[in-house]
Amino acid sequence: MSCFAHGLQLAVVDILYKKNIEREEEHQPITSNESDTDDEDTNDTHEEQGVTVFQTTTDPRNLHLSRTELTPRYNDLLQKVRKVVKLFKRSPTKYDMYLQKYVKEDTGKELSLILDCRTRWNSLLAMIERFLKLKVCIYKALIDIGSDTTFSDLEWSKIKHLIESLQPFKLAIEALCRRDSTLLTAETTLKIILEKLVTQDTMLSAELSEALRVRIEERRTVVTGILIYLQNPKNMMMIQDELMIHLLCQKKLCD
Repeated sequence: MSCFAHGLQLAVVDILYKKNIEREEEHQPITSNESDTDDEDTNDTHEEQGVTVFQTTTDPRNLHLSRTELTPRYNDLLQKVRKVVKLFKRSPTKYDMYLQKYVKEDTGKELSLILDCRTRWNSLLAMIERFLKLKVCIYKALIDIGSDTTFSDLEWSKIKHLIESLQPFKLAIEALCRRDSTLLTAETTLKIILEKLVTQDTMLSAELSEALRVRIEERRTVVTGILIYLQNPKNMMMIQDELMIHLLCQKKLCD
């Protein structure tokens, strides 16, 4: 199932990241310190350049790429998000006196902003999920500290759509990496993702759906269909349903 999980990862990268970075051909082992701890200065440099770093690992939930740069569609927006996150995280005064004051009033507890990690693509999702959750608190705190950084309704909408499109991928990868995951559950999971993306009816979801279909087809073999059929002939309907979903996505991309 890790093969399908890796396909999901690559589908996200195909749409969100530029293609000008060479892929790692060999898996280089990394220590726990290297994978879990960032060199802050190095990471900041990459972030200022709009670069997210992925280290190679044997865990299928992590992407086997060295570095990838976000596409212009999202790079500037996510750079602005990172700028605000670092603004509060690096200043205890601004964090406690301004941001957390509003967070506690709004949620009844302390919730920190999250800065995405260079070795985990899904940490970008965690960052923007928390950022959107604390949208009003961030807005008030930025006014209090006299910051000229603002987010338009369109930018908040792009963040929301990005979250909605990436969440199914995160949940699917977690499901595929379970020990009890089977070929049939993998097919069911993929079908659910495609249905969710079609329901969202956005250009991003249509692009992700098409990229996912391509990456999964690369990993499917004749044996896949045979095993699904032998397990239960009715399961072949899932493949036919998926084809129909693909045709709907193609129509969305062409419109």
